[in-house]
Formats: sequence, structure tokens, C-alpha cells
Amino acid sequence: MAGFPLPSIQTAPAAGAVRAYKRLARCVALVVVPVALSGCTTAAEMAVRHRQACLTYGFTSGTDAYANCLLQLDIGDYGYSHHGRARPRLPRAFSAPASAPGPPGS
Repeated sequence: MAGFPLPSIQTAPAAGAVRAYKRLARCVALVVVPVALSGCTTAAEMAVRHRQACLTYGFTSGTDAYANCLLQLDIGDYGYSHHGRARPRLPRAFSAPASAPGPPGS
């Protein structure tokens, strides 16, 4: 019988192990899916939350302080690039010249 390959014998996993894997997968899905979906909010929902938060903080709708509150919440949630604009660059700090000039008239 040389030359004939022997069939490999594979054993099926125990039924208890399969149930345990399925139970584990179900538990992971029950935790991961709600957490992943909880971060899904629309821009309109965020705007409503921001308006309500600023009113709760005591700002009056239509005032400059209220508008600033909305702006700060918007920047805090989305960053400066939310509206398609890059973050504004701040001017560099003043640095002294490498060598100090000599006394006047010299």
C-alpha cells in the first residue's frame, strides 16, 4: 500500500466548547455594538445639546456670551478643522537677535 496517502482524521470540537465560544461571541457583541453606536450623533443633535448646555450654564440666547459658549463647545467637540478650515496658526514668540548690535554711532 505504498504510495496511497492515508486520510487525515479530524476531530470535531466538543459540543460544550462550541456553546462556550458562541456564548462568548454573543457577550462581546452585546458590549461592543452599543458602545460603538453610542458615539453616533448627528450635527443637529450636537447643536441641540450645545444650545441646551449654554442655557443651563446661564447664558441668554442671542447674546455674545451665548454665541461664545456655542463656539467653545463646537471647537471642543470637533476641533478647528470641523468647518473645513485649518487651525489658525499662532504667531511665534519673539526671540532676540543672535548677536546684540553695538552701541549707537560706533
